[in-house]
Amino acid sequence: MKSLIFTIILTLATVFYARSQTYYMPIEAVTSIIPVLDVPRQEMPKNLDFLKRSLPYQYIENPAIRYSVQNLDKTAFENEELQKAIETLLKYAKNDSLKIAAECVRNYINNNRERADAMKFLQDNVIISDTTEELPDVASEYSDIENIYKYVETDTNYRWLTKIGRDSVHLNIVSNNLSFWINNSDTAYYRLWIKNRLSDSVGAWIYTLPGGNRLGMVVDNDVYQYKQNETKSMRITIGKPKNEKQRNEKINFAKRNLQLFCWRNYSLVELAFGQGHQNNWSGGGENSLSMLTNVRSDVKYNKNKISWENYFIYRLGFLQTGNNSLRKNEERFEVNSKLGYNAFKNWYYTSQLNIQTQLFNSFEYGDNSSTLVANLLSPIYFNISVGIDYKPSDKFSLYISPIAGKWTYMRDTSDIEPTRYGIEAGKRSKGDAGARLELKNTMKPFKFVNVKNEFVLFSSYHNSKQDLSIDWKVQMDFKINYYMKTVIYTYVVLDKNYSKKLQFKETLNLGVNFMF
Repeated sequence: MKSLIFTIILTLATVFYARSQTYYMPIEAVTSIIPVLDVPRQEMPKNLDFLKRSLPYQYIENPAIRYSVQNLDKTAFENEELQKAIETLLKYAKNDSLKIAAECVRNYINNNRERADAMKFLQDNVIISDTTEELPDVASEYSDIENIYKYVETDTNYRWLTKIGRDSVHLNIVSNNLSFWINNSDTAYYRLWIKNRLSDSVGAWIYTLPGGNRLGMVVDNDVYQYKQNETKSMRITIGKPKNEKQRNEKINFAKRNLQLFCWRNYSLVELAFGQGHQNNWSGGGENSLSMLTNVRSDVKYNKNKISWENYFIYRLGFLQTGNNSLRKNEERFEVNSKLGYNAFKNWYYTSQLNIQTQLFNSFEYGDNSSTLVANLLSPIYFNISVGIDYKPSDKFSLYISPIAGKWTYMRDTSDIEPTRYGIEAGKRSKGDAGARLELKNTMKPFKFVNVKNEFVLFSSYHNSKQDLSIDWKVQMDFKINYYMKTVIYTYVVLDKNYSKKLQFKETLNLGVNFMF
């Protein structure tokens, strides 16, 4: 049976082989005229980090920041200061060594204690003791251990990193502009100068107490002590106490009630002089002498949302020319009070009272005559207004008042003509209502130049003659030294009751000033 099955399989195989030779004839090989491209076999790497390293700024993890750095690196700005600032920041952003260095320093500080323990172990058991009884296995390597120990101990990088890695406290005393670091294991003393209640200079020493986390402060022993108190050291605990003894220590500090100074005041006195003299001068001319006194006092209150500003000004000037007697050529007495309540940010709801007048007789001089035009409280101006004040700083104020009242009063109507100031004949006063705009600012275009600007505009609602009035004062101070300065003062007035033209006044003086 087995022989029969084997014979059948062999017969079928022979038949299939013969049929394959019949249908699939062998093809002759054809030589190609195009050479075969020999491509070396490449395998896909398992780690693609090398591709990332080839990209620019690959150390910047944030792709948005990397994109911004690439764009800014190709952009040029017209502003030189802006371009310089961008280039400085790009140098930092493109410096990958900073990140590596910072990481090294961070790791070094974290492992600083481990290295310190290793150095101490070698110092106690190998280097200092100079014995191998406890550690017999280091006998043959003693010189190599000593060499590596001395190398690490004297290495400047190791010493610097060890110093910055120690537990330390940064002290910054603002009033004395003193700033320094105190390390727990640092025994150095830091000295500063302070004043006692008698304004005597006293030397104070700050140092680290044993055990760390505590500072000591003592004063010089050879100074006079108020109430003859003995010199004592003051201990300040910084951080958590290390033991129960430190926890129970008490520090006795003198209690003081903190007070916020809401009031500020200062006064300024200026004296200015001008003089010209000539004798037998071929070009002609007259001798002249001028004096100007300016007194100003400011009192300000600022607490919470309330702001109250008050100032008083008095200017008095005299002039003498040729053979004329000494004459008054300027006088101004002004009191101003402005009360504000903060509405939002730099805007204040504000009400203001302003009074202007003179105290002495004022004359208008002609060729051979003089006319009295003003005297005590004649005239006197009252300005009351309510509005809003934009005041971002002490050097700028924009006051807008849609509700403003202006009154003019004459004490003396017999010697002075009231119509000169817009008052009807036979009356002593007049009132007007309108809108008021007031701009006050201080500028310093140069280090030695200070400009004060005061611009006041009043628009009447119903008086055609007083539809618009302007009061503009500009003072330029050219500083010479702390006490002396040159002052240019200009005053522009538009008052249609007197004239439809602008009134202009200018003075230049060299004087001294005192502030207290």
